[in-house]
Order: sequence, then structure tokens, then C-alpha cells
Amino acid sequence: MSFSNALVTGASGFIGRALVSHLQAIGKRTIAAGRPSSCLPAADRQIRLEATSAGAILESLHGEAVDLVFHCAAYGVRPADRDAARMLATNVTATDAWVEAAAALGARAFVHVGSCSEYGPITKAERIRENHPLDAPDLYGASKAAGGRWGAARARALRLPFQWVRLFGVFGPGEAQHRLLPYMRERLCRGERVDLTSGLQWRDLLYVEDAAKGLLRAAELALEGRLGPFNLCTGEPVTVRAMAEEIARQIGAPAELLDFGARPVRADEQMWMVGDPSLLANAGGLRHSIDLSEGVALSLQALGRSNSSRVEP
Repeated sequence: MSFSNALVTGASGFIGRALVSHLQAIGKRTIAAGRPSSCLPAADRQIRLEATSAGAILESLHGEAVDLVFHCAAYGVRPADRDAARMLATNVTATDAWVEAAAALGARAFVHVGSCSEYGPITKAERIRENHPLDAPDLYGASKAAGGRWGAARARALRLPFQWVRLFGVFGPGEAQHRLLPYMRERLCRGERVDLTSGLQWRDLLYVEDAAKGLLRAAELALEGRLGPFNLCTGEPVTVRAMAEEIARQIGAPAELLDFGARPVRADEQMWMVGDPSLLANAGGLRHSIDLSEGVALSLQALGRSNSSRVEP
């Protein structure tokens, strides 16, 4: 089923910005929503507000009709962002406000962008399915799970289709500077050593363009009445060490600059976080199109450095 327009919350963030760009590229009228201080991407309309209530959201939109709401807004993605009150307000209370506002705006579906961090504990090295317990050991994962559960219940009461999509390790252009790829590029391009953990963590890495396409496909399924929750991932295990080595290889930096073990692994970090993508793949015919090597190359190019360039040791 088709749609004409969409609203993206958290549009200034990594996922939200990529999604706005993708929606614009396929000709959909797009509203980019963010906090008052947000640097929002180009869109047909931009709104900046503190999403404290559905009333405040509706006032900002002036009654504009919306077919789809993609709820990307979140707090706590960065390890340093651990204010519990703000996490609860953004990941749970604001979700409630956006669900209520979406229903009042006549939205045909609400796509809630969740996280693999909701799962836990992970005790076996096997692909995580959607029925794995939502028992995250950290506040961020717990708040995302709580927001999803509350939002789903509210949406059900309001007869609003609620599509819960849990993203795994998304990477690509637009990542925050503290993330592995931009951090490594900055250091290696200056010929400096890179402080890393052991790199033995296993991750499921999805290029951001594939993530945006996957969210759109999940929205289309919701319009067809096919609801998840769904994992959005590749299902392909990759160690952080292998990712770091691929980045260094493409930059042309010597392996000796990679200081594995210089940083401790976070106490609340899961060593295995690899999803099972089969539910969404089977429901929507969805497969990722950009592998790790190509994704790293595209990311480095977007950061202003060709993958054929080299640095001096």
C-alpha cells in the first residue's frame, strides 16, 4: 500500500537524518521533527519542539495530516548520556505523546524505531529472535523496551497500527564522532595510535542506507496490516576487531596503530549481539544490499577520504 507523506521524529540524529533523506529521494512529502536546538535536515517542513504532550505536538503541526510517523527520537545512545530522568522522558513519555498525536493526526501507521539493546541477557552465541526476553541489563535498553511496550499498548487502544522495529549495529555516514569508524579515521589519518577494547565483541553491522530502506519496508507492511515486532539486521556475525582491521586496511594504516586491549570493555556491554533477520526478510522480501567492506568504503568516502588514500606510519 502506498502513502504520500511521513513525519520523522529525531530527524537530526543518525538514523532519522538518513530516513528523511531516503523519503525525500523517493518523492514523499516529509516533515522533520526535532528538539528546539536540533540541526534538522532539509525537508518539506521542519518542526522543533519539546515533545512533552500530544497537545504541544498538534499545536506545532497546525492540524497537518500525516500518513506515517517514524519515531526515531531517543536518548542514551551515547555511552555518556546516562541521565535517568531524561532517558525516561525521551524514550517512554515522549513515545506516548507521539503515539497519541499520530492517532489524532489520522496517521495510518506508527513505526517505532527500537534497539537490539532491549534484549538481554544474551548467554548463547546464537542469532537473537524477536521472542527473546526484553530484559536489558542497562537503563538505555530497559527504557527503549518500556517505551515500545507502552507505545504498543497505547496504539492498540487508539486503533493505530504500531510497527516495532529493532535495529542492530547500524553504521555509515553521519555517525557521531565517538563511534568506531569516525573515531578511527580521525586518529589513523593523523598517524596516531587508536585505543580500542579487545575487539572480541560480536556484532551485527547494517549499513545506514539499508536501515532506512528496511524501516520504509516495515512501514509498508504495517499499512498492509502485517505487524512485528521485527529485527532489522543482517544476521552476519562480525567482531569489532574485524571491523577495526577493515577500516585500517581501507585507509592504508599499519596494523601496529591498532591498540587492542587499551580500553576495558564496558561492564554492561553484551559480548554477543547478532540478530535473526528472517521474520522481516520473509514478510517483506527484505535483504541488505551493502556488505561490510562496501559500507566502510562508502563511509570513508563520505568523510572526505578515498579508500585508496594512504597515511604515513
